[in-house]
Amino acid sequence: MAEHRQLNIYLLRHGECEGGEIIRGRSDVALSDEGKAQMWRSWRAISSELEQLPSAPQSLALLSSPAQRCQAFAAELKADMPDYFPAPLQQHDWLWELDFGDWDGMKVASVYQQHSEAAKAFWRDPVANTPPGGESLPAFRSRVLDGWQTMVQRWLAREVSSSESSVSGDSASSASADAALILTHSGVIRLLLAEILLPGQMPPAAVFNALELPYAAWVRITLYASRDASGESDQEWQCFSKLHWPQ
Repeated sequence: MAEHRQLNIYLLRHGECEGGEIIRGRSDVALSDEGKAQMWRSWRAISSELEQLPSAPQSLALLSSPAQRCQAFAAELKADMPDYFPAPLQQHDWLWELDFGDWDGMKVASVYQQHSEAAKAFWRDPVANTPPGGESLPAFRSRVLDGWQTMVQRWLAREVSSSESSVSGDSASSASADAALILTHSGVIRLLLAEILLPGQMPPAAVFNALELPYAAWVRITLYASRDASGESDQEWQCFSKLHWPQ
């Protein structure tokens, strides 16, 4: 006899940031006022959609990149709606943006002026070309997908515990909702979209250089999970993902 679960996961990109047109990556910059407004608008759209789901969740798990452009809004959202986000805010390093190395924090125009050939090569084929001193795309993909798969399996097993990396430090609480909101970055979202559309393959360059994913863009991923209920209790769930296109 098979056991089935359905999870709805919302990925929300951070809003516009202070500092202008720079390569952010691991640079920890704050949201601008417009960026905060963008994220509130996106959250209102997400919450409206949640109410329309066949089994509307009463609460959500809340996860975030440690970058302040993500976690500061997540903390504000949780403080504003504690009943909707009862479990502690989770911060996970696998949700960080790609590390752009020497380019991190530089203005985009300066990168093209000072590293013209390397910049063109990276955006033409980011899989084969890594920013100097930065994280390769294969390494980035492994980090994100390993974190994603671990999160999903623990969540399905009701083991997503706040003791791992919660802000509050309350190790007794766990995220048991069948819906979650994850605040993260453009690169992370692009990798997860690519994995759903082309599972097991390196993402094509077009995922990074031809797909528009504006500030505060969001997407819903529905996971349909099943496992043999008569098997071992630690048996992994098999998941099929459905993508609801970015908003």
